[in-house]
Amino acid sequence: MSEQNKQTLEAYQKTAQRYLENTKAHAALDPEKAERKQIKLEQFLAQSFAKYPEGANIFEIGSADGVNAAYLCQLGFNVMASDVADGFLQTLAAKRMKLMKFNVLTDDFPQKYDGVLAWRVFVHFTPEDVVLAAQKIHDTLKDGGRFVFNAINRAYKDKTEEWADFPGEYHMDVERFFYYHSKEELDAILADAGFRIVDFHEEGGETGNKWLVYVVEK
Repeated sequence: MSEQNKQTLEAYQKTAQRYLENTKAHAALDPEKAERKQIKLEQFLAQSFAKYPEGANIFEIGSADGVNAAYLCQLGFNVMASDVADGFLQTLAAKRMKLMKFNVLTDDFPQKYDGVLAWRVFVHFTPEDVVLAAQKIHDTLKDGGRFVFNAINRAYKDKTEEWADFPGEYHMDVERFFYYHSKEELDAILADAGFRIVDFHEEGGETGNKWLVYVVEK
């Protein structure tokens, strides 16, 4: 676990509730756009895990407000939500979700899973963190299991990493570490971990390439 990730998790431990409030504030700026983005994400998740029957076990890393975990539950999957920050865990518990406190870089998965989701989690991972996480996720997946995740595209940011706080509705009063990955870098890490890329696309931002989005299979 990198020192950058450790310090970022400490920041979320202090500011989880504010992060959730800021997320709502951002969505409220343009509710129709926020709804379109969520519907698009839900369609993508449904397609990515469509091969699995009702009751399949899916683990979400970094569930935060639990919106994605709740949607996967609606699809009939047995979902384990997780996070590190107590504020996020309290929110998940209030929604009566199956959950656990979990850090993919330091903790062991409790069982084998059909699928793993990590949405907007790798934004705080160094390449070394990604190598560790990818191998652990590969090991916990059943044969044919899928891992779905995204990361910010280095080509979009034109930089490799930074410590940042943001203005406006995303201002947190604390800097967090962000690492911007290249597709070539992630492709190599995934291949070394034993994954096969099933689907890949870029999306988001002014030029449509902010996020690198992967569906990979063991």
